[in-house]
Parts: sequence; C-alpha cells; structure tokens
Amino acid sequence: MSIQAVDRALRVLRAFEAPGQEIGVQDFARLLSVHKSTASRLASTLARNGLLERVKVGQPFRLGPELRRLGTLALGRSDLVAQARPGMERLAAETGETVTLGVPEGAWQLRVIAQVNGRFLVGLTDWVGHMTALHATSDGKIVLAFRGMALGAEPLEAVTAHTITDPTVLAGQLEQARRDGWATALGEFEEGLHGVAAPILESDGRLLAALSVSGPSYRCSPERLPSMARLCAEIAAEISGRVAASAPRGGTNGS
Repeated sequence: MSIQAVDRALRVLRAFEAPGQEIGVQDFARLLSVHKSTASRLASTLARNGLLERVKVGQPFRLGPELRRLGTLALGRSDLVAQARPGMERLAAETGETVTLGVPEGAWQLRVIAQVNGRFLVGLTDWVGHMTALHATSDGKIVLAFRGMALGAEPLEAVTAHTITDPTVLAGQLEQARRDGWATALGEFEEGLHGVAAPILESDGRLLAALSVSGPSYRCSPERLPSMARLCAEIAAEISGRVAASAPRGGTNGS
C-alpha cells in the first residue's frame, strides 16, 4: 500500500466525528477529491478489514468492529487491568497460584490480557496474549455462561482427552456456573492443569471479563477448587464494583 493510500484511509476514518455516524461513498470522494470509484474501492478495502462496515451494499458506511476492538485494546483494557490488578495480586497471594484476566474475542475465543504469577515455579506459563477456546477453560465457560451464548447441537472440539465435547453436558455445567457464580475446568485445555474462574460484570450486569486462577492438578485438586472458586468469585465481585464506580456515566470503557 502506498503512502498516499494510507493517508487517504486515515482521512476517511477521521471523517467520523459522532457515534453511529454513517458516511456514503460520494462524501468520501468529495473529502478526498477523487473519483467515486476510487473512493468506493478504498471504502470496500477498509470494510474487508473490519475498519468500516455497512448493513448492505449501496448503503453508507460506519466505523467497523476492528476499530472498536483496537479502541478497547488502547483504552478499555488498560483501564480494566488497572482496576483488576490489586485483586489479582491478592488472589495470587492467597492461593499461591497463577491468576489471569481474560476478555472475549471473536466468535468463540478468549484472550488473556493480564497475569499475576503465583509463588510456585512448577506450572508457571506466560498466558498473556494467548487465545483459548471458550468451552475448554474455566474463564471461557464463564463467558459462555454469562453471555448466554448458544452451543448448538454439534460435538465440540476435543482439546485434550478431558475436554467436554457434548453440548448437553457443557450446557449443564454452564447452568451450574450461573447458579454458583464460578466455573471449573479439569485438564480440559491442558493435561494436568486445573482452574476456576468467575465473572467481572459491568454495572448493568453484562459480562466484561473473566478472572481465573489455575495450577497443576496435584496442587489444585477437585477438593480444593471450591474454596479457590469462592475466593475468586469474591474478588471478581470486588473488581466489578471498582470498575462500575470508576466508569463514566452511561457505561464502562470495556468490551
């Protein structure tokens, strides 16, 4: 892509000045002083990459989901991590295990955006930036449970021999997670890794993120997990309160 094309793309994106604003191809052409066909190709390229979107062909464009994602990375997630870190550090200190903060991304994945390490070397993995399948992790199950996402009827991918692949069985776990306020995963994403997670919610009850604590199965036994989960849920609720208290009127900056 030429410097001129990049400059034109940036001018198109900066033309949007209000939430929900829509701009047509003819307006882009006038803005750039180019032929309508040139403006149309540029807008279509931006749309293919998620920077613009429109309901159907022939209608004006608006800012696309990729810009919202990037904006969340730049602003919302940094704010969220700052609000969550004290609680994450407390959870890691009290359990001794690795604590992560994850947010939904894409159709069926979760991205880890922050981590606080426990006091043990065994089982220590740097998860930040990793994408995980929602059905195979405790924090992913929280996303499925608290966003009410449909599972469908087809078997789910087996990440390990312990991954829950039956949608009916998983649906039962998600219902239990909604009742308890926390979810578990026992070697379902990585053999020998057990974890629990709880939701971080916006003031209106929508899911913002998932707080998780995990470690090797010999330390995080099924018998120990409920106490870890209750502490995780308690701290997640405290983080939810801090996020809500610091949010501008009308909502949070989260995704």
